[in-house]
This record gives sequence, structure tokens and C-alpha cells, in this order.
Amino acid sequence: MVMTIFGVHLNMMMHLQVLPWPVWVAELLMAVFFTAGFVGNYQDIYGYAFDHEHTKAQRLGARVALMVMALVVAAVLHLMGYYVGSSAVMFHNVGLFLLVFPLLDSNLSKPEVAVRVLGLVAIWTMHHASALNQPAFGVSLGLLAIGVVVMRLYHQYIRRTLWASIAIFSYTAVIFWVLLPPFSASSLRTPILVGSIAMYIAMAGTAAALWIQEHRRDVHTARLRQLANYDQLTNAKTYSLYQHDLTELFEEAREQGQPLSLVALDIDHFKLINDHYGHLAGNAVLIGVATTLSAQLDHAGVQHQIYRTGGEEFNIVFPKRAPAQVLPIITECWEAVRKAHYQYERYDIAVTLSMGMTAVRNSDHSIDDTYKRADDNLYLSKRAGRDTITVEGETVHTRAEHDMIATYSYFTQGIYQVSDPAASDPPRYRNELLLRLFDHEHDRWVLPEMFDISVETQINLVQKALAVSSTRRLSINLTLKQFADPAIAEQLCAFKKSKAGPDELSVEITDVPDFATTRQITAIYRANGVRIDIDDVGSDNSYEVVRDLLPYVDGVKFAMQNLRHSQTPQLMQERITFWKQVADDGHLDFILEGVESADEVTFAHDQLGIEFFQGYYYSKPALPAM
Repeated sequence: MVMTIFGVHLNMMMHLQVLPWPVWVAELLMAVFFTAGFVGNYQDIYGYAFDHEHTKAQRLGARVALMVMALVVAAVLHLMGYYVGSSAVMFHNVGLFLLVFPLLDSNLSKPEVAVRVLGLVAIWTMHHASALNQPAFGVSLGLLAIGVVVMRLYHQYIRRTLWASIAIFSYTAVIFWVLLPPFSASSLRTPILVGSIAMYIAMAGTAAALWIQEHRRDVHTARLRQLANYDQLTNAKTYSLYQHDLTELFEEAREQGQPLSLVALDIDHFKLINDHYGHLAGNAVLIGVATTLSAQLDHAGVQHQIYRTGGEEFNIVFPKRAPAQVLPIITECWEAVRKAHYQYERYDIAVTLSMGMTAVRNSDHSIDDTYKRADDNLYLSKRAGRDTITVEGETVHTRAEHDMIATYSYFTQGIYQVSDPAASDPPRYRNELLLRLFDHEHDRWVLPEMFDISVETQINLVQKALAVSSTRRLSINLTLKQFADPAIAEQLCAFKKSKAGPDELSVEITDVPDFATTRQITAIYRANGVRIDIDDVGSDNSYEVVRDLLPYVDGVKFAMQNLRHSQTPQLMQERITFWKQVADDGHLDFILEGVESADEVTFAHDQLGIEFFQGYYYSKPALPAM
């Protein structure tokens, strides 16, 4: 059978001959070097095709190039195998390998797999053109189909395992060469078959060993790069890489006269999330927000880089994009985060973003000038009430109900004096007052961002809580700044001694002051009968931190909820035992906070003699009952 391609007449009957072993070795070496180089270039393009730092169009172009590269080069080599004489085996083997190994690629869509398989089948059929009605052709196609299915089902394992790669390539070589129509040099068929199959296996096996070694090196290098350049929590790039990349992008934009937009954003009220739900919940929110942002940016299909530059702060860079082009994209990101709810255990946490955007200007001497302007715009968004986007000093998107009416109130959570652990409703010894802010936009109570409200507001809120409280023993929380202020201490003491004041008032502090401040302030409170408790001992406040302050306070609180996810029950019990002994030695009250089960109460009461408890087992923080 004769075919004419681009004016070249090709006889589709193979003319093969046994090669002297030096020539066979020489052709094998040429085949190995060619396939190794081809696979190296192929892998480079493959990495580009699935690198999300490039635009969707660029990645699609690279994927098309991969298919065209393999199919076209393979077809040319097979045709050359018919055109030449003595080197035909080498051309056919290399061409066959270039058709087979791309079927082991990961991340292929079904259409991509189909095109590659069709290309392989087409060239496979071309080799049987003179005997399509023979049973051997049908058998070879059936065996080829089995091989293709195995390669697609186990492509990752085969690509990374040398013996599996050699096995599948050996299988392909055998069914290709053994079932071909008879060669013209039929008397030499067996030696030719053996030499052809051996060359293919040696060539493919060597190429497989090289790419497996290269894959392992790439994985190791990528891991090192990931550790150095990517935040391990959110998988966003790190601040150090941000500084390096942004400087290069800035210089490139200035040299080429291209726009460069920079977006600075952070998660609103993130500290409150950590304080209220715990740091693990905060981590879950960070991961969720980073995932949402990445998904929206990938969907937009524009070139971008995302970096985590602080605790809850992110920066996004858009090369070759002006703010007007970027605004619809970041608006979608902003809205996607607002609509999302991030899960952590039983909590469903809603968050919002504040954003500031700017572009490189001719007057910018360095990227620091651009960054400062983006950060200033972010600050304007925060001043506008958060959940806002500001572009070049202009607020362009904000929440629907911009004028949020803030209402403060104290929630109460009981502290119970337990004499019988089996009793489900022990007497409430006193109420801890917990400050909350009503968010009218979302119709819910939230933790306020700032707890340093005025002492006049505090006293007013305490009076409202007392009016509907079941007990006139109360404890309030003070920030370090509030506790260290003698004027606040004097006003709270005066309120406590007034007729409107509580029968007993305790001040709880989480952030402990220095020794001198403690002595000064506790003297004021103690002289007026106000108790002082140190909260979160054993977690936020270690023994070394509070040891010297213990003689100046009346009690300590051990917060189980702070350690529940990081300590085993046994270690938790050991810490509670230690702090109960510290309290006993100092003649201090000991309150076990965060109890959630009857077993915890029974152990603490019966084994350690603890009598004051607080936690969800008894009650949750709630507005005082009317």
C-alpha cells in the first residue's frame, strides 16, 4: 500500500532488517537521548499547563500544545519509519513511545484523553493498513484497549513506579510488534521482533527511570519551595515572597508601561473569632477564606498572585490590570466570603472582608509607595464600618445597612457552688457578666471588637443586669488598660458600696499587669471589698507569669475550654490538680470553668474538692432573664 504525503511517496509495508549490534546500540542511545529530551520539555509545558499562577487562557493553550506536540511528533516519526530503511525500528519505537506515555498524565479531562487515544488508534491502524481484515488486527486493538484502560486507571502509580512503567511499556511493545502484518524481510522476522521489542523496552525503561528521578527531585524542590514561600495554613504565598515578587512586578510594570493593581484586605473582627470560638476555629476561618478567594480568582481566569502578609491580612496582586478591570473580580470575592459560612465543630461562623485597592502611579518611587496607598484605602474601609471596599480613596461598596446601630449589653453566665455533683440544678453562687454587641445588620449578638468601654457605660450595664439578675453577686471582666487605671478602680468601688451596687463584686483579669501595678490597684479594690480573680490560669497565664501576683488576688479560674482540643483528659486532670493545689496553698478560691459533663464535675468535686463550677454543663451565656 502506497501513500503520498506532502509529495512524498511512502510504501506502508515495513522494510526492516537485522542490525549489527553496534548499530543497534547506537540507535538505542539516540532513541534514549531523544525521548529523555522530549519528556523533559513535555514536563516543563505540563507544569505550565497546571500552574494556577497563569491565566486560564494560558493554561488552556499549554494543554493543547501538549496534545499537538505528542501526536504530531509521533506521526512524523512513524512516517519517517516507512520512508527510511535501516533506522525504521528506531523511528517506530520512538514514535510509539511518544503516543503511549502521555496517556499516563494526571489532570486530563475526558476530551483530552479521547483525543490522545484516537491519535494512538489512528497510527496503530495505519501500521495494519495492509491487513485490516486479518484477525491479528482485531486482537491487537482489543489488547491495546486493555492496556489503555490499565494506564488510565493506574496512571499515577505507573508514572511513579519503575517496574510498573517497564511492565506497561513491555506489554505495549509486544502487542505492537508481534501482531504487525508480516515484514518484507519475513525470513528474518524473529530476530527483528526480538531486537525491536528489546530496543523499545530499553528505551522506554531508561526514559521512565529518568522521569521518575526527575519527578522525585521536583517533588522535593517543590516541598522546599512550599515550606519557604507558602503559608502552611492557607497555602497562600508568604510575606517574604510577597516583598520579592512585588518589587519585580513593580519594576516590570514601570518598564513596560503596564498597569499593576494591588488589593490589601483583612478579615473583619478576626480577634473576636479567636477569643470567642478559639484559635482552632480562627485557623478554620483563615483556611476557608483563603480557599474561597483562590476559587473566585481562578474562576475569573486572570493572572494574579495571592499572599498572606499577616495574621488575618491578605494581599492580591493583579499584573497588567487597572483597578476598573479588577473591581468586578474583587467584588465577587468580597460577596463570596460574605455569603459563605465557615464550619468549625458545632459552630457556623460568618465573616466579612474589608478591602483597599490602588494601582501603581508614575509618582511612585518604589512598591512601598503603592503598598502604603493600598493599606490606607484598607484603613478607610475599616473607618467606614468594615465589610467595605475602597478604591483610590473612594468607598465603592459597603454593606446595605451602613449605619449600624450598636447596642451593648451584658450576658450572664452562672458560677455554681456545688455540694452534690449528682444535682442537676445547684445554686447559682454568682453571675459573670460578659460584654456583647448587637449587630443589627445580621440581627445577632456578637463579641465587640473593643472591650475598653467607659466605666460609666460599664456601671450602667451592670445596673441593668442587676435589675433582672437572680443573684446580686457579680463578676466583671476588665482589660489590662482598664484594670491598671486607678480612676476606674475608684469608680467601681464607689458603685459597689452604693445602694444600687451589687452585694459582692469580683473583677476578673486575663491579661495580668506587672507586679508594681498589681500591688497599687489591688490595694484600692481590697480596701473596698472588691474581689480580684485571675482568669485562664494554666493556659493563657502560666504559673511563672502569675506566681508573684497570687498573694494580691482572691481567686483563680482554670478555663478547660482553652485546653480541651490540645490536651488529653489525663493531662487536663494533672493541670487542674496542680492549680487546685496552688489555690489551696495560697488560700484562694478556685473556679473550674468550661465544664461540659457530669463526669468532669464528679472528678473535680470528689477527687480534688472543687466546689465552684462554670460551663455549658450548667448554663451558656445569655441575656439576663426578665
